Amino acid sequence: MNNPSGYLLSIIIPAFNNAELIVSTLSSLQRKITDEVEIIIVNDGSTDETEQRIVEFYQSNPNPNVKYFCQDNLGVAIARNVGLENASGKYIAFVDSDDVISPDYFNILLPKLKNERYDIVEFKLTRNMDELQGFNLYRDCPINEQVIALSDQGLSLLTPTFRASQWHLVTKVFRRSIIGSDRFEEHRRYEDIMFCPFQYFKCSTILKIENYLYFYRVNKSGITENIKESDARHIFFAMNKMCHYISQNSEKKILGTLMIVNCFLEARKILRKKKGYYCYETDMIDNIQTALRYCDAGVIEKKVIFKMKYIAIDTFVSSVRYRLLKACKVLLPGKGI
Repeated sequence: MNNPSGYLLSIIIPAFNNAELIVSTLSSLQRKITDEVEIIIVNDGSTDETEQRIVEFYQSNPNPNVKYFCQDNLGVAIARNVGLENASGKYIAFVDSDDVISPDYFNILLPKLKNERYDIVEFKLTRNMDELQGFNLYRDCPINEQVIALSDQGLSLLTPTFRASQWHLVTKVFRRSIIGSDRFEEHRRYEDIMFCPFQYFKCSTILKIENYLYFYRVNKSGITENIKESDARHIFFAMNKMCHYISQNSEKKILGTLMIVNCFLEARKILRKKKGYYCYETDMIDNIQTALRYCDAGVIEKKVIFKMKYIAIDTFVSSVRYRLLKACKVLLPGKGI
């Protein structure tokens, strides 16, 4: 370790075939990095010039606090797990290899982490680079923050977080001791949904920063731009994981229900996008029926309960609508239907 007092923050970067963009990512990190921060890069079997760009960057910008690992292409979850196994910081953050952090990322976050008061620190991301680069900590946009002390009012303070279901991994900094032995589900897409909610259950104090500290690049090869029909199964896996959890932790039932419902709605949306209507496999129907037994119906909208309970009706109505629209397009081409 190059910092004898230990690192305050470890940033884990999984990289796969991002030769065109990874230099901008590393440059944004290098800009105001301090010796309190270590960078852990895990090259997940890239077949382009990603490794060459990384090596060349650090030859030109030496940083003794960088750890570089190269593995076969095993997926982003395993790459992140390798990062976690090799992280030594008191806090853990994640950056994707095609994104950019704000110039004030370290200026804002490191002072908040030094007192070790918070279990999770959240901040906002933007898809508009102008919002990120236009941010001025000292003049135009003071820090807008909120402390959530769960010991004061209990888990109810987490309701907005679970209702919004914004589980972006890159907008959170986690105390490493909170993560503990938890790891990302291997060979799964949407692995952040399977990881983040369970970290919140272990928290006592959370800091929410309402400023843009991260630029999320819309990547044409990323998950959100390349939805697969099988993605619904990964979402149902996350839903089942929460069902199992709240079956053993009944005090988390309300929050778990909010996450389960969001999983159902997201999987439902994926199925419609790929098939044209809400068409569920038998095991998916079983998953939904099981989830209903574990959920707190009092926090679910009645129309959502109906869709979960009467799946056959939901499927029938949506399939009829799909076929009618399809027929109309054939009969009335060019009408914008």
